[in-house]
Amino acid sequence: MVFFSTGLPQQYLIDNNSTIKNRNEYQLLNKALEAEKLQKKMALGEYLPQVALGAMGYKYDMMNTTSSNALAFVTVSVPISDWWGGSHKMKEKQYKIEQASNKLEETAELLSLQIEQARNELNETYFQIKTNQVSIDQAKENLKVMSDNYQAGVSSMSDLLEAQAMYQEAQNQYTDAVCTYKIKEANYLSATGNYK
Repeated sequence: MVFFSTGLPQQYLIDNNSTIKNRNEYQLLNKALEAEKLQKKMALGEYLPQVALGAMGYKYDMMNTTSSNALAFVTVSVPISDWWGGSHKMKEKQYKIEQASNKLEETAELLSLQIEQARNELNETYFQIKTNQVSIDQAKENLKVMSDNYQAGVSSMSDLLEAQAMYQEAQNQYTDAVCTYKIKEANYLSATGNYK
């Protein structure tokens, strides 16, 4: 039997922290956190004093008589009527920022766990393939011995058939392990955001 060439799991291993930041889930929650911070800044702007400056000037010349005037004005608006409600609104905005930040941290931890679990499953399946390769070699050697013993008349047909069945079962288990490895490989690449 020709063994399937599987890549070592180490070729796919990536640092979890850099991978997490590339995941769409993390980026969306990071944008939500930024949006909450901007919402707080906008709410703060509603409660800050507003200053308006203006200037106007004109000059006219009528029958060689020149006249000019200038006007400047400043307006200051201090919103004092809603200070109580404003302070509560600012606290509410701060709580929303903290909530978005906590959700971002929680999601980062969950994504890290997902990647770690996918990595462990990939490694476990790889070692299962290696174990099945050894089982095939042992079953093949056992089949050869039983075949030689049967031809020499030392063992029965049932012993030979049992050895053939064990060899076929070892091959089937190996094939299943390779298929499972490919699935786990795809899961790991998907969890790290590198599945193409």
